[in-house]
Amino acid sequence: MDKQLHQVIEALLELLVGLSPAALGAAVSLVYEKGLTWRERLVQWAVGIIVSWFASRAIGALFSLSPFVLQAVSFTFGMIAFKAVPRFISSCTDVVVGLPSDLRARFFPKKDE
Repeated sequence: MDKQLHQVIEALLELLVGLSPAALGAAVSLVYEKGLTWRERLVQWAVGIIVSWFASRAIGALFSLSPFVLQAVSFTFGMIAFKAVPRFISSCTDVVVGLPSDLRARFFPKKDE
């Protein structure tokens, strides 16, 4: 039992160390945001951490970077994540909405064209 508790504590500490660059980056971005409620700040901080965590893991899987560089990437993504995510979602939505008409025009062109 004592060994299992030690493993759980070790895993939690590892998770906290892995999330700290993202959390710090998101916290830095909150310093410059004025007029937010505590709920909005908490949501912005959580979104910054989550986006940064997944984006830095994806970049780490694609490129062979040192852990220090990955932490810097995670910190940067944490700072810009909340501002970038709505624009990214809007752009993806525009692409998905226009996809059927683009495919139809590509594979079934009108005869007069």
